[in-house]
Amino acid sequence: MDTDTPADRLEKIAYPPLSDDLKGGFGWRSLKYFGAGAIMASVTIGSGETLFASRAGALFGYALLWCFAGGAVMKGIQVYVGARHMTLTGEHPMTHWGHMPGPRNWVPLLIGVISIACFPFWLAGIPSMMGQILNWIFHIDQQVLGMSAGELNRIIKAATPENPAPEELLQKKAQLLAIQRLWATLAIAAAVTFTWLQTYRVFEKIQTLIVGILLVSLLAACFACRPDWLEAILGLIPSIPKYGPWVEHECPGAWAQKEWVAVAVCLGAVGGGTYDYLGYLGCFREKDWGALGLKHHRGITDEDVEPDNVLPIDTSEENIARGKRWLLPARIDVTIGFLSVLVFTICFILLAAVILHPKHDVPDELELLSKQSQFLTTFHPSLLYVYQLGIFMAFWGTTYGAYEIYLRTAYECLAPVSRRIRRMPERRFRAWTLVYCAGGGLIVLWLGPENPMQTVKPAAIFGGVFACGLWCFAMIWADRRFLPKPLRMGPVLLLLTAISGTALTTLGVKAIWDDYLSTLF
Repeated sequence: MDTDTPADRLEKIAYPPLSDDLKGGFGWRSLKYFGAGAIMASVTIGSGETLFASRAGALFGYALLWCFAGGAVMKGIQVYVGARHMTLTGEHPMTHWGHMPGPRNWVPLLIGVISIACFPFWLAGIPSMMGQILNWIFHIDQQVLGMSAGELNRIIKAATPENPAPEELLQKKAQLLAIQRLWATLAIAAAVTFTWLQTYRVFEKIQTLIVGILLVSLLAACFACRPDWLEAILGLIPSIPKYGPWVEHECPGAWAQKEWVAVAVCLGAVGGGTYDYLGYLGCFREKDWGALGLKHHRGITDEDVEPDNVLPIDTSEENIARGKRWLLPARIDVTIGFLSVLVFTICFILLAAVILHPKHDVPDELELLSKQSQFLTTFHPSLLYVYQLGIFMAFWGTTYGAYEIYLRTAYECLAPVSRRIRRMPERRFRAWTLVYCAGGGLIVLWLGPENPMQTVKPAAIFGGVFACGLWCFAMIWADRRFLPKPLRMGPVLLLLTAISGTALTTLGVKAIWDDYLSTLF
Protein backbone atom coordinates (compact mmCIF):
# COMPACT_ATOMS: atom_id res chain seq x y z
CA MET A 1 0.00 0.00 0.00
CA ASP A 2 1.32 3.46 -0.96
CA THR A 3 1.74 5.50 2.20
CA ASP A 4 3.47 8.43 0.52
CA THR A 5 2.32 11.76 2.02
CA PRO A 6 2.93 15.36 0.96
CA ALA A 7 5.48 15.71 3.75
CA ASP A 8 7.44 12.75 2.37
CA ARG A 9 7.67 14.48 -0.98
CA LEU A 10 9.19 17.68 0.43
CA GLU A 11 12.77 16.54 -0.11
CA LYS A 12 15.81 18.51 -1.16
CA ILE A 13 15.45 20.26 -4.49
CA ALA A 14 17.28 18.27 -7.16
CA TYR A 15 16.64 20.00 -10.48
CA PRO A 16 15.13 17.91 -13.31
CA PRO A 17 17.31 16.76 -16.20
CA LEU A 18 17.87 19.39 -18.89
CA SER A 19 16.14 19.20 -22.25
CA ASP A 20 18.35 18.97 -25.34
CA ASP A 21 17.86 22.61 -26.29
CA LEU A 22 18.90 23.79 -22.80
CA LYS A 23 21.99 21.62 -22.85
CA GLY A 24 23.16 23.39 -25.99
CA GLY A 25 22.62 26.92 -24.70
CA PHE A 26 20.67 29.69 -26.42
CA GLY A 27 19.42 29.00 -29.95
CA TRP A 28 16.41 29.59 -32.16
CA ARG A 29 14.59 26.72 -30.48
CA SER A 30 14.96 28.55 -27.19
CA LEU A 31 12.44 31.16 -28.36
CA LYS A 32 9.69 28.65 -27.50
CA TYR A 33 10.15 29.72 -23.88
CA PHE A 34 8.76 33.17 -24.68
CA GLY A 35 5.14 32.94 -23.55
CA ALA A 36 4.07 34.57 -20.29
CA GLY A 37 6.23 37.57 -21.23
CA ALA A 38 4.03 38.15 -24.28
CA ILE A 39 0.94 38.42 -22.07
CA MET A 40 2.74 40.81 -19.71
CA ALA A 41 3.90 42.98 -22.62
CA SER A 42 0.43 43.06 -24.17
CA VAL A 43 -1.09 44.09 -20.83
CA THR A 44 1.34 46.98 -20.34
CA ILE A 45 1.69 48.55 -23.82
CA GLY A 46 -1.81 50.02 -23.73
CA SER A 47 -1.00 53.10 -21.65
CA GLY A 48 2.63 53.59 -20.69
CA GLU A 49 3.98 53.21 -24.19
CA THR A 50 1.22 54.68 -26.35
CA LEU A 51 0.02 57.52 -24.13
CA PHE A 52 2.59 58.47 -21.52
CA ALA A 53 5.60 58.03 -23.80
CA SER A 54 4.12 60.11 -26.61
CA ARG A 55 2.90 62.74 -24.14
CA ALA A 56 6.38 62.96 -22.61
CA GLY A 57 7.93 63.33 -26.07
CA ALA A 58 5.46 66.09 -26.95
CA LEU A 59 6.17 67.97 -23.70
CA PHE A 60 9.92 67.46 -23.31
CA GLY A 61 11.20 66.32 -26.70
CA TYR A 62 14.00 63.78 -26.26
CA ALA A 63 14.76 64.80 -22.66
CA LEU A 64 12.79 62.00 -20.94
CA LEU A 65 14.07 59.19 -23.15
CA TRP A 66 16.31 58.10 -20.27
CA CYS A 67 13.29 57.71 -17.99
CA PHE A 68 11.48 55.25 -20.22
CA ALA A 69 14.59 53.35 -21.30
CA GLY A 70 15.89 53.23 -17.73
CA GLY A 71 12.47 52.29 -16.43
CA ALA A 72 12.20 49.35 -18.82
CA VAL A 73 15.69 48.16 -17.84
CA MET A 74 15.16 48.56 -14.08
CA LYS A 75 11.79 46.87 -14.16
CA GLY A 76 13.20 44.12 -16.36
CA ILE A 77 15.86 43.49 -13.70
CA GLN A 78 13.20 43.62 -10.98
CA VAL A 79 11.06 41.01 -12.71
CA TYR A 80 13.98 38.79 -13.70
CA VAL A 81 15.31 38.44 -10.14
CA GLY A 82 11.79 37.40 -9.11
CA ALA A 83 11.52 34.90 -11.97
CA ARG A 84 15.02 33.64 -11.17
CA HIS A 85 14.11 33.07 -7.53
CA MET A 86 10.92 31.22 -8.44
CA THR A 87 12.71 28.96 -10.92
CA LEU A 88 15.41 28.03 -8.41
CA THR A 89 13.21 27.59 -5.33
CA GLY A 90 9.84 26.59 -6.82
CA GLU A 91 8.14 29.23 -4.65
CA HIS A 92 6.66 32.61 -5.50
CA PRO A 93 8.74 35.40 -3.90
CA MET A 94 5.69 36.58 -1.93
CA THR A 95 5.78 33.32 0.02
CA HIS A 96 9.40 33.79 1.05
CA TRP A 97 9.00 37.51 1.79
CA GLY A 98 6.72 36.47 4.62
CA HIS A 99 9.84 35.37 6.53
CA MET A 100 11.45 38.83 6.55
CA PRO A 101 12.35 40.19 10.01
CA GLY A 102 9.54 42.01 11.74
CA PRO A 103 5.83 41.28 12.13
CA ARG A 104 4.74 38.13 10.33
CA ASN A 105 4.01 38.60 6.62
CA TRP A 106 4.37 42.38 6.78
CA VAL A 107 6.17 42.62 3.43
CA PRO A 108 3.67 40.49 1.46
CA LEU A 109 0.85 42.43 3.12
CA LEU A 110 2.39 45.82 2.29
CA ILE A 111 3.17 45.03 -1.35
CA GLY A 112 -0.04 43.03 -1.70
CA VAL A 113 -2.29 45.80 -0.34
CA ILE A 114 -0.65 48.40 -2.62
CA SER A 115 -0.95 46.11 -5.65
CA ILE A 116 -4.56 45.06 -5.10
CA ALA A 117 -5.58 48.65 -4.29
CA CYS A 118 -4.23 49.70 -7.70
CA PHE A 119 -6.55 47.36 -9.65
CA PRO A 120 -9.62 49.63 -9.82
CA PHE A 121 -7.61 52.66 -10.96
CA TRP A 122 -6.14 50.91 -13.99
CA LEU A 123 -9.37 49.03 -14.70
CA ALA A 124 -11.19 52.38 -14.83
CA GLY A 125 -8.54 54.49 -16.55
CA ILE A 126 -7.65 52.15 -19.41
CA PRO A 127 -11.28 51.40 -20.45
CA SER A 128 -12.00 55.14 -20.24
CA MET A 129 -9.13 55.81 -22.65
CA MET A 130 -10.54 53.11 -24.92
CA GLY A 131 -13.94 54.83 -24.75
CA GLN A 132 -12.28 58.03 -25.92
CA ILE A 133 -10.72 56.11 -28.81
CA LEU A 134 -14.14 54.83 -29.87
CA ASN A 135 -15.63 58.33 -29.68
CA TRP A 136 -12.89 59.48 -32.01
CA ILE A 137 -13.09 56.54 -34.43
CA PHE A 138 -16.86 56.87 -34.84
CA HIS A 139 -16.77 60.71 -34.91
CA ILE A 140 -19.08 60.91 -31.89
CA ASP A 141 -17.27 64.06 -30.73
CA GLN A 142 -18.32 65.80 -33.95
CA GLN A 143 -21.91 64.60 -33.58
CA VAL A 144 -22.22 65.70 -29.94
CA LEU A 145 -20.11 68.85 -29.95
CA GLY A 146 -20.57 70.05 -33.51
CA MET A 147 -16.78 70.39 -33.58
CA SER A 148 -13.72 68.26 -32.96
CA ALA A 149 -12.59 67.43 -29.43
CA GLY A 150 -9.43 69.42 -30.16
CA GLU A 151 -11.41 72.56 -30.93
CA LEU A 152 -13.33 72.18 -27.66
CA ASN A 153 -10.08 71.73 -25.76
CA ARG A 154 -8.69 74.94 -27.23
CA ILE A 155 -11.84 76.90 -26.30
CA ILE A 156 -11.73 75.61 -22.71
CA LYS A 157 -7.99 76.36 -22.35
CA ALA A 158 -8.51 79.89 -23.68
CA ALA A 159 -11.33 80.55 -21.21
CA THR A 160 -10.75 82.96 -18.32
CA PRO A 161 -12.89 83.99 -15.32
CA GLU A 162 -13.82 87.11 -17.27
CA ASN A 163 -14.56 85.17 -20.48
CA PRO A 164 -15.63 81.65 -19.44
CA ALA A 165 -16.38 78.88 -21.91
CA PRO A 166 -20.03 78.84 -23.03
CA GLU A 167 -22.20 76.79 -20.70
CA GLU A 168 -23.69 74.96 -23.68
CA LEU A 169 -20.27 73.65 -24.69
CA LEU A 170 -19.52 72.49 -21.15
CA GLN A 171 -22.81 70.58 -21.12
CA LYS A 172 -21.94 68.95 -24.44
CA LYS A 173 -18.53 68.02 -23.06
CA ALA A 174 -20.28 66.32 -20.12
CA GLN A 175 -22.44 64.39 -22.62
CA LEU A 176 -19.34 63.29 -24.53
CA LEU A 177 -17.68 62.13 -21.30
CA ALA A 178 -20.82 60.19 -20.37
CA ILE A 179 -20.71 58.38 -23.73
CA GLN A 180 -17.01 57.69 -23.17
CA ARG A 181 -17.82 56.14 -19.80
CA LEU A 182 -20.61 54.06 -21.32
CA TRP A 183 -18.13 52.63 -23.83
CA ALA A 184 -15.78 51.92 -20.93
CA THR A 185 -18.57 50.19 -18.99
CA LEU A 186 -19.28 47.94 -21.98
CA ALA A 187 -15.56 47.16 -22.25
CA ILE A 188 -15.42 46.18 -18.56
CA ALA A 189 -18.49 43.96 -18.93
CA ALA A 190 -17.04 42.28 -22.04
CA ALA A 191 -13.63 41.76 -20.42
CA VAL A 192 -15.17 40.18 -17.32
CA THR A 193 -17.35 37.89 -19.46
CA PHE A 194 -14.47 36.71 -21.63
CA THR A 195 -12.20 36.25 -18.61
CA TRP A 196 -14.86 34.11 -16.92
CA LEU A 197 -15.16 32.03 -20.09
CA GLN A 198 -11.34 31.80 -20.30
CA THR A 199 -10.97 32.58 -23.98
CA TYR A 200 -7.94 34.87 -23.67
CA ARG A 201 -5.46 32.62 -25.47
CA VAL A 202 -7.43 32.67 -28.73
CA PHE A 203 -7.77 36.42 -28.60
CA GLU A 204 -4.09 36.87 -27.73
CA LYS A 205 -3.04 35.51 -31.13
CA ILE A 206 -5.28 37.95 -33.00
CA GLN A 207 -4.22 40.83 -30.80
CA THR A 208 -0.53 40.02 -31.18
CA LEU A 209 -0.86 40.04 -34.97
CA ILE A 210 -2.62 43.41 -35.15
CA VAL A 211 -0.42 45.10 -32.56
CA GLY A 212 2.56 43.63 -34.40
CA ILE A 213 1.42 45.34 -37.59
CA LEU A 214 1.14 48.61 -35.65
CA LEU A 215 4.64 48.14 -34.23
CA VAL A 216 6.17 47.45 -37.65
CA SER A 217 4.41 50.54 -39.04
CA LEU A 218 5.70 52.67 -36.16
CA LEU A 219 9.25 51.38 -36.60
CA ALA A 220 9.14 52.26 -40.29
CA ALA A 221 7.69 55.69 -39.52
CA CYS A 222 10.29 56.24 -36.79
CA PHE A 223 13.21 55.80 -39.19
CA ALA A 224 11.45 57.65 -42.00
CA CYS A 225 10.91 60.77 -39.88
CA ARG A 226 14.67 61.01 -39.30
CA PRO A 227 14.91 61.91 -35.61
CA ASP A 228 17.90 63.80 -34.28
CA TRP A 229 19.91 60.79 -33.14
CA LEU A 230 22.46 62.93 -31.27
CA GLU A 231 19.67 64.54 -29.25
CA ALA A 232 18.20 61.09 -28.67
CA ILE A 233 21.53 59.84 -27.30
CA LEU A 234 21.80 62.91 -25.04
CA GLY A 235 18.24 62.17 -23.91
CA LEU A 236 19.51 58.89 -22.43
CA ILE A 237 21.50 60.87 -19.83
CA PRO A 238 19.39 61.10 -16.64
CA SER A 239 18.16 64.59 -15.83
CA ILE A 240 15.00 66.29 -14.64
CA PRO A 241 13.76 68.37 -17.59
CA LYS A 242 12.04 71.70 -17.24
CA TYR A 243 8.80 72.65 -18.90
CA GLY A 244 9.12 75.04 -21.80
CA PRO A 245 7.58 78.51 -21.26
CA TRP A 246 4.78 77.64 -23.70
CA VAL A 247 3.46 74.80 -21.49
CA GLU A 248 1.94 77.12 -18.86
CA HIS A 249 -0.37 78.74 -21.41
CA GLU A 250 -0.94 75.95 -23.93
CA CYS A 251 -1.07 72.94 -21.59
CA PRO A 252 -2.00 74.17 -18.09
CA GLY A 253 -2.90 70.67 -16.90
CA ALA A 254 0.69 69.55 -17.42
CA TRP A 255 2.09 72.77 -15.94
CA ALA A 256 0.22 72.13 -12.69
CA GLN A 257 2.14 68.87 -12.21
CA LYS A 258 5.69 69.12 -10.91
CA GLU A 259 8.42 67.75 -13.13
CA TRP A 260 9.42 65.14 -10.53
CA VAL A 261 5.86 63.86 -10.46
CA ALA A 262 5.75 63.76 -14.27
CA VAL A 263 8.90 61.65 -14.28
CA ALA A 264 7.51 59.29 -11.63
CA VAL A 265 4.19 58.86 -13.46
CA CYS A 266 6.01 58.11 -16.73
CA LEU A 267 8.31 55.64 -14.97
CA GLY A 268 5.35 54.03 -13.22
CA ALA A 269 3.31 53.70 -16.39
CA VAL A 270 6.00 52.16 -18.60
CA GLY A 271 6.20 48.39 -18.41
CA GLY A 272 3.62 48.00 -15.62
CA GLY A 273 4.04 47.59 -11.87
CA THR A 274 3.76 45.11 -9.03
CA TYR A 275 0.05 44.67 -9.84
CA ASP A 276 1.22 43.12 -13.15
CA TYR A 277 4.46 41.45 -12.12
CA LEU A 278 3.11 39.43 -9.21
CA GLY A 279 0.56 37.89 -11.58
CA TYR A 280 3.15 37.40 -14.28
CA LEU A 281 5.28 35.33 -11.91
CA GLY A 282 2.12 33.46 -11.00
CA CYS A 283 2.02 32.26 -14.62
CA PHE A 284 5.27 30.41 -13.90
CA ARG A 285 3.32 27.93 -11.78
CA GLU A 286 2.26 26.34 -15.07
CA LYS A 287 5.87 25.91 -16.22
CA ASP A 288 8.19 22.95 -15.76
CA TRP A 289 11.31 25.05 -15.32
CA GLY A 290 13.80 24.10 -12.64
CA ALA A 291 12.29 23.56 -9.20
CA LEU A 292 8.81 24.25 -10.64
CA GLY A 293 9.09 21.13 -12.78
CA LEU A 294 10.27 19.18 -9.76
CA LYS A 295 7.16 20.19 -7.79
CA HIS A 296 4.91 19.16 -10.67
CA HIS A 297 6.68 15.80 -10.94
CA ARG A 298 6.25 15.10 -7.23
CA GLY A 299 2.64 16.28 -7.23
CA ILE A 300 3.30 19.02 -4.67
CA THR A 301 0.58 21.68 -4.43
CA ASP A 302 0.16 24.93 -2.49
CA GLU A 303 -1.76 23.00 0.16
CA ASP A 304 1.26 20.71 0.66
CA VAL A 305 3.77 23.52 1.08
CA GLU A 306 2.82 25.85 3.90
CA PRO A 307 4.57 29.25 3.93
CA ASP A 308 6.69 28.19 6.92
CA ASN A 309 8.12 25.20 5.06
CA VAL A 310 11.31 25.85 3.10
CA LEU A 311 12.60 23.29 0.65
CA PRO A 312 16.40 23.03 0.91
CA ILE A 313 18.43 22.83 -2.30
CA ASP A 314 20.87 20.05 -3.08
CA THR A 315 24.25 21.79 -3.31
CA SER A 316 26.10 19.14 -5.28
CA GLU A 317 28.14 20.55 -8.16
CA GLU A 318 26.02 18.79 -10.77
CA ASN A 319 22.73 20.06 -9.32
CA ILE A 320 24.01 23.63 -9.06
CA ALA A 321 25.07 23.54 -12.72
CA ARG A 322 21.62 22.24 -13.76
CA GLY A 323 19.93 24.95 -11.71
CA LYS A 324 21.89 27.71 -13.43
CA ARG A 325 21.08 26.29 -16.85
CA TRP A 326 17.38 26.17 -15.98
CA LEU A 327 17.47 29.98 -15.63
CA LEU A 328 17.70 30.35 -19.41
CA PRO A 329 13.91 30.07 -20.06
CA ALA A 330 13.13 32.77 -17.48
CA ARG A 331 15.87 34.98 -18.89
CA ILE A 332 14.49 34.61 -22.42
CA ASP A 333 10.88 35.27 -21.42
CA VAL A 334 11.64 38.38 -19.37
CA THR A 335 14.19 39.81 -21.82
CA ILE A 336 12.02 39.53 -24.92
CA GLY A 337 8.97 40.81 -23.06
CA PHE A 338 10.69 43.95 -21.81
CA LEU A 339 12.61 44.43 -25.05
CA SER A 340 9.24 44.57 -26.84
CA VAL A 341 8.03 47.18 -24.35
CA LEU A 342 11.24 49.19 -24.78
CA VAL A 343 11.06 49.23 -28.61
CA PHE A 344 7.40 50.28 -28.54
CA THR A 345 8.19 53.03 -26.04
CA ILE A 346 11.18 54.45 -27.90
CA CYS A 347 9.17 54.59 -31.13
CA PHE A 348 6.44 56.68 -29.51
CA ILE A 349 8.91 59.04 -27.79
CA LEU A 350 10.98 59.67 -30.93
CA LEU A 351 7.92 60.19 -33.12
CA ALA A 352 6.39 62.59 -30.58
CA ALA A 353 9.66 64.49 -30.25
CA VAL A 354 9.88 64.95 -34.02
CA ILE A 355 6.22 65.48 -34.96
CA LEU A 356 4.33 66.79 -31.89
CA HIS A 357 6.93 68.68 -29.82
CA PRO A 358 7.82 71.35 -32.41
CA LYS A 359 4.10 72.15 -32.83
CA HIS A 360 3.46 72.16 -29.03
CA ASP A 361 0.80 69.55 -29.79
CA VAL A 362 0.42 67.66 -26.50
CA PRO A 363 -2.06 64.75 -26.07
CA ASP A 364 -4.43 66.03 -23.41
CA GLU A 365 -7.99 65.90 -22.05
CA LEU A 366 -10.26 64.72 -24.89
CA GLU A 367 -7.35 64.05 -27.28
CA LEU A 368 -5.21 61.63 -25.33
CA LEU A 369 -4.62 59.24 -28.23
CA SER A 370 -5.91 60.83 -31.46
CA LYS A 371 -2.95 63.17 -32.00
CA GLN A 372 -0.58 60.21 -32.20
CA SER A 373 -2.22 59.22 -35.50
CA GLN A 374 0.04 61.86 -37.06
CA PHE A 375 2.90 59.42 -36.54
CA LEU A 376 1.51 57.44 -39.49
CA THR A 377 -0.75 59.84 -41.41
CA THR A 378 2.23 62.13 -42.01
CA PHE A 379 3.38 59.52 -44.51
CA HIS A 380 0.00 58.52 -45.95
CA PRO A 381 -3.59 59.40 -44.92
CA SER A 382 -4.81 55.81 -45.30
CA LEU A 383 -2.50 54.74 -42.47
CA LEU A 384 -5.00 56.36 -40.11
CA TYR A 385 -7.00 53.13 -40.17
CA VAL A 386 -3.91 51.07 -39.30
CA TYR A 387 -3.32 53.31 -36.31
CA GLN A 388 -6.96 53.28 -35.19
CA LEU A 389 -7.26 49.51 -35.38
CA GLY A 390 -3.87 48.93 -33.74
CA ILE A 391 -4.43 51.38 -30.90
CA PHE A 392 -7.90 50.01 -30.19
CA MET A 393 -6.56 46.45 -30.06
CA ALA A 394 -3.69 47.54 -27.83
CA PHE A 395 -6.05 49.10 -25.29
CA TRP A 396 -8.64 46.34 -25.53
CA GLY A 397 -5.87 43.78 -25.05
CA THR A 398 -4.66 45.68 -22.01
CA THR A 399 -8.17 45.81 -20.53
CA TYR A 400 -8.90 42.18 -21.29
CA GLY A 401 -5.52 40.78 -20.32
CA ALA A 402 -5.40 42.79 -17.09
CA TYR A 403 -8.24 40.76 -15.60
CA GLU A 404 -6.41 37.49 -16.22
CA ILE A 405 -3.16 38.85 -14.79
CA TYR A 406 -4.90 40.49 -11.82
CA LEU A 407 -6.60 37.21 -10.93
CA ARG A 408 -3.16 35.71 -10.52
CA THR A 409 -1.81 38.77 -8.73
CA ALA A 410 -4.66 38.67 -6.21
CA TYR A 411 -3.99 34.99 -5.52
CA GLU A 412 -0.24 35.51 -5.05
CA CYS A 413 -0.91 38.41 -2.68
CA LEU A 414 -3.46 36.58 -0.54
CA ALA A 415 -2.31 32.94 -0.60
CA PRO A 416 0.86 33.40 1.53
CA VAL A 417 -1.13 34.99 4.35
CA SER A 418 -4.36 32.95 4.19
CA ARG A 419 -4.74 29.17 4.29
CA ARG A 420 -8.41 29.68 3.43
CA ILE A 421 -7.44 31.31 0.11
CA ARG A 422 -4.98 28.51 -0.67
CA ARG A 423 -7.78 25.95 -0.20
CA MET A 424 -10.56 27.93 -1.87
CA PRO A 425 -11.88 26.42 -5.15
CA GLU A 426 -10.42 28.29 -8.11
CA ARG A 427 -13.84 29.08 -9.59
CA ARG A 428 -14.99 30.79 -6.39
CA PHE A 429 -11.78 32.78 -6.06
CA ARG A 430 -12.09 33.95 -9.68
CA ALA A 431 -15.67 35.06 -9.06
CA TRP A 432 -14.85 37.14 -5.98
CA THR A 433 -11.79 38.70 -7.62
CA LEU A 434 -13.71 39.62 -10.77
CA VAL A 435 -16.44 41.22 -8.66
CA TYR A 436 -13.84 43.36 -6.87
CA CYS A 437 -12.00 44.31 -10.07
CA ALA A 438 -15.09 45.13 -12.12
CA GLY A 439 -17.01 46.73 -9.25
CA GLY A 440 -14.06 48.84 -8.14
CA GLY A 441 -13.31 49.82 -11.72
CA LEU A 442 -16.89 50.97 -12.33
CA ILE A 443 -16.96 53.01 -9.12
CA VAL A 444 -13.72 54.81 -9.99
CA LEU A 445 -14.83 55.21 -13.62
CA TRP A 446 -18.09 56.99 -12.80
CA LEU A 447 -17.09 58.83 -9.62
CA GLY A 448 -13.40 59.50 -10.31
CA PRO A 449 -11.64 62.22 -12.32
CA GLU A 450 -12.82 63.09 -15.82
CA ASN A 451 -9.29 62.80 -17.20
CA PRO A 452 -8.19 59.13 -17.35
CA MET A 453 -4.57 60.18 -16.83
CA GLN A 454 -5.49 61.52 -13.41
CA THR A 455 -7.34 58.28 -12.70
CA VAL A 456 -4.31 56.06 -13.21
CA LYS A 457 -1.74 58.41 -11.64
CA PRO A 458 -1.99 57.08 -8.04
CA ALA A 459 -1.56 53.49 -9.24
CA ALA A 460 1.40 54.46 -11.44
CA ILE A 461 3.18 56.16 -8.53
CA PHE A 462 2.42 53.72 -5.70
CA GLY A 463 2.36 50.39 -7.56
CA GLY A 464 4.44 51.26 -10.62
CA VAL A 465 7.36 52.96 -8.83
CA PHE A 466 7.37 52.86 -5.01
CA ALA A 467 6.34 49.21 -4.57
CA CYS A 468 8.69 48.17 -7.39
CA GLY A 469 11.60 49.58 -5.40
CA LEU A 470 10.54 47.65 -2.29
CA TRP A 471 10.36 44.49 -4.45
CA CYS A 472 14.03 44.85 -5.40
CA PHE A 473 15.20 45.14 -1.79
CA ALA A 474 12.97 42.23 -0.72
CA MET A 475 14.47 40.09 -3.49
CA ILE A 476 18.00 40.84 -2.32
CA TRP A 477 17.06 39.64 1.17
CA ALA A 478 15.25 36.53 -0.13
CA ASP A 479 18.18 35.67 -2.40
CA ARG A 480 20.57 35.66 0.58
CA ARG A 481 18.12 33.87 2.87
CA PHE A 482 16.83 31.01 0.69
CA LEU A 483 19.50 30.24 -1.89
CA PRO A 484 22.86 28.54 -1.32
CA LYS A 485 25.86 30.72 -2.12
CA PRO A 486 26.61 29.18 -5.57
CA LEU A 487 23.08 30.07 -6.77
CA ARG A 488 22.85 33.59 -5.37
CA MET A 489 22.96 36.67 -7.55
CA GLY A 490 26.38 37.52 -8.89
CA PRO A 491 27.99 40.89 -8.05
CA VAL A 492 26.76 42.58 -11.23
CA LEU A 493 23.14 41.44 -10.90
CA LEU A 494 23.17 42.25 -7.19
CA LEU A 495 24.47 45.78 -7.89
CA LEU A 496 21.91 46.38 -10.65
CA THR A 497 19.10 45.17 -8.39
CA ALA A 498 20.25 47.48 -5.59
CA ILE A 499 20.51 50.45 -7.99
CA SER A 500 17.04 49.71 -9.36
CA GLY A 501 15.56 49.43 -5.89
CA THR A 502 17.19 52.67 -4.73
CA ALA A 503 16.14 54.64 -7.82
CA LEU A 504 12.55 53.38 -7.87
CA THR A 505 11.97 53.77 -4.13
CA THR A 506 13.55 57.24 -3.98
CA LEU A 507 11.59 58.51 -6.97
CA GLY A 508 8.39 56.99 -5.60
CA VAL A 509 8.83 58.62 -2.19
CA LYS A 510 9.65 61.96 -3.84
CA ALA A 511 6.56 61.81 -6.05
CA ILE A 512 4.29 60.77 -3.16
CA TRP A 513 5.60 63.68 -1.10
CA ASP A 514 5.32 66.27 -3.88
CA ASP A 515 1.89 65.23 -5.12
CA TYR A 516 0.10 64.01 -1.99
CA LEU A 517 1.83 64.89 1.27
CA SER A 518 3.54 68.26 0.82
CA THR A 519 0.24 70.14 0.94
CA LEU A 520 -0.56 68.59 4.33
CA PHE A 521 2.55 69.93 6.06
